[in-house]
Parts: sequence; structure tokens; C-alpha cells
Amino acid sequence: MKTDKTMMTRKILTTLLLCMAMYAQCGWAQNTVASIRQRYAAMKKYIAKSDKDEYFKQYYHVEASHNLPATGPHKEDVYMYFDEKESNEDRIYAEHSLKFVTTKYNYAVREYYEEYLYDADGNVAFIYAVQPWLTLGDSTDGMDYEFRYYFSKGKLLQTIVKKSVSGKGQFVEEYSGATVKEQYRNIYQNYLYEARKFKKLFEDVEQATYNYSE
Repeated sequence: MKTDKTMMTRKILTTLLLCMAMYAQCGWAQNTVASIRQRYAAMKKYIAKSDKDEYFKQYYHVEASHNLPATGPHKEDVYMYFDEKESNEDRIYAEHSLKFVTTKYNYAVREYYEEYLYDADGNVAFIYAVQPWLTLGDSTDGMDYEFRYYFSKGKLLQTIVKKSVSGKGQFVEEYSGATVKEQYRNIYQNYLYEARKFKKLFEDVEQATYNYSE
């Protein structure tokens, strides 16, 4: 029974991977917010399923811990999920491409969380981030913010910004549009930098741990 259950789990995960490939080749090619959301949902579902089966786990995990002046203990966890490149038919050890990154970290008691989804060409396709106790515009009190950015071949499609009273978790949409308002521009540029940084980190870890010659 355990073997049957394991086989069923693997079949489900294989189906999810096939669905992700279909999004990449069909709906993903349309470069719409809807297709990005479909691929994001498929990726999250794949991660949830693969976490229950050691055989299908494919990610690099980087953990950093520091004791920072004035703010105390700081910890960051970065998970980089990858898939095999399509041009791997003649290779014994398949090359990998970065698909999805999650990072969770803190400064003092403030918890931050970010996600980065990448397309088949290595461009960032979607960014989701939570920033606590942020002061923007005319506000004098810090608020918690959610940021969502959608991209088509590296170009911005849509920005969605939501905010909440710190610690309440009930986010209300503050802005939605095809551009980035000036008050969010520095934050936006920082997330673009982070997307490039994580891609470079993935490449460095891949080279250091998976550099098999044939």
C-alpha cells in the first residue's frame, strides 16, 4: 500500500510538471497577467506536493544567520527551485534553469517575505513581497504593504499595491496600474535588483555544487 501511495504521489507530481510545461509553451507565451497567475499557482501546488516526497525535491537552500548591531539576531532563508532545461537530451547530467525563489528574513522583530517567478528565458515574470511597518507618501504611521509586479519578457505589465494596519493582516488595495507610481519606485527598483541577485546566486550555487563534466 505504501508503494502504491508513493507511485500515486509521483504520478501527481509528474502531471503537475507537465502542466507547468504546457503553461510555458502555450498560455505562458501570451504574456498575460492571467497566464502568469496560472503558472504561479501551478508552481505553488508543485512545491506543496514535492515537500511531501523526498524523491521529487529539487531546490537549493541557502541559510544565513548574523547578529547585527542594534537589531540583534538576523536570519534569512532562501529556497531556489529549478527544473531541467529542455535542451538536455544528449546530456548525462541535465542542466538546470531557475524557476522560483522564496526568501524569508527579519530585521529585529519585523518579518519580510518575497517570491520571484522566472520565465523560460531567465527573466523575472512575477514578484510578490511583504514589507512590514513601511511609511510612504503622506502617511506618518508605518503600514504593512504587499507588492505584486507582473512582467512580460522583462517588461512591466501590472503593479498591484495593498496595505494594512501593521499586524492586522487585512490588506486593502491602494493602487493598481501598468506603471509604478513615484512613491513606490525605489522599492520597485530594489526588488528588480533582488531578482537579479537571486538569479546570480542560483548560478553560483549550481556551478559550485552541480558542475559535473561528461
